[in-house]
Amino acid sequence: MSSKKLFFAVMAIALALSFGVQAKKLTVLSINKGETPDDIKNCECTISEDNVEKTGDFSLLLKFTKNGWAGVDKPKKGAWNSYSKVCFNIFNPSDKPVEDFGFMIKGAKMTDTPENRKDWMLTLKPGKNEFSLDLKGQICNDGKSTLDVSRLLRWCFWSHSKTADITVYVQKIWLEE
Repeated sequence: MSSKKLFFAVMAIALALSFGVQAKKLTVLSINKGETPDDIKNCECTISEDNVEKTGDFSLLLKFTKNGWAGVDKPKKGAWNSYSKVCFNIFNPSDKPVEDFGFMIKGAKMTDTPENRKDWMLTLKPGKNEFSLDLKGQICNDGKSTLDVSRLLRWCFWSHSKTADITVYVQKIWLEE
């Protein structure tokens, strides 16, 4: 191979590597476009300009009262099986950690039972919190069934506090390959 061809081959490889392969992502709830949850109980849900990641962004202000939730029922973007993680950034404006908080997925089975549901208990430290939850091979709340994320029935953030109201700002939520 001539030095000229070798040079161009090396440059082509370097250029390809510099661009890299982007991981596939899907925005689950387009907060910056005004999308809000449609399945809400004991929670006030509004779009806010406070506690955002960058100027011009919006956040989802969630004010939970006792045992509240906010999520999406039968989501249009409900086929999560080609993704390995659900990720979200949440801002806790309190100066204390929030421990009675979680994220829940109801899988593809048409039932609201422990063998079709996965709850993640989350602790929110004061300020920004970044979460990346594995979707592949998750065991449901029954302790033996595998969560089927091929067609979600529902996902939500929830508070199971019986004593305190909880306020958080969801900055974004997305899926990653």
